[in-house]
Amino acid sequence: MSVLIELRPEAGPALIVGGGVVATRKAQTMASGGFHLTVIAPVIADKIRELPLVTLRTREFEANDLAGSTRWAIVMACTDNRAVNQQIGELARAANIPVLVADRQAESTVFTPAIIQDGELRVAVSTGGASPGLAKAIRERIVAGLGPGWGATLQRARTERDERLAQKRSGTK
Repeated sequence: MSVLIELRPEAGPALIVGGGVVATRKAQTMASGGFHLTVIAPVIADKIRELPLVTLRTREFEANDLAGSTRWAIVMACTDNRAVNQQIGELARAANIPVLVADRQAESTVFTPAIIQDGELRVAVSTGGASPGLAKAIRERIVAGLGPGWGATLQRARTERDERLAQKRSGTK
């Protein structure tokens, strides 16, 4: 059993090791959430290079990249090298850093769900790493069922709630 939680950028930066297709997807997700990223890989996709808040290290991963357990909020091992991904997973787990090992579910302590986002509304679909493709298919069905506009509705609800709380604090109704 697992619990879905929302990680905020204030938790710290994300380390992504790898520069290909999977790393690009993970980097785009983290960047869209406002995270500062460090991406380490000998070759880094242009789509990663274009992201905001990204530091690039165009080189191989080194064990000391994970030095200091408070340095990273999350680590994502997304290389095409099984041994490197395994090493990253072991080092991150030993340092108590949440880690996603893209090619080995059992070595991961976190998974990234398929996300639906409309403004501040976020709905996550997770299969616990069992089938990312199925999670995406379910996400698309939910999107079709919900329809657009919920972000604006949520914003109105937030404004109304903030106004009620302000009135309550000031003693007026």
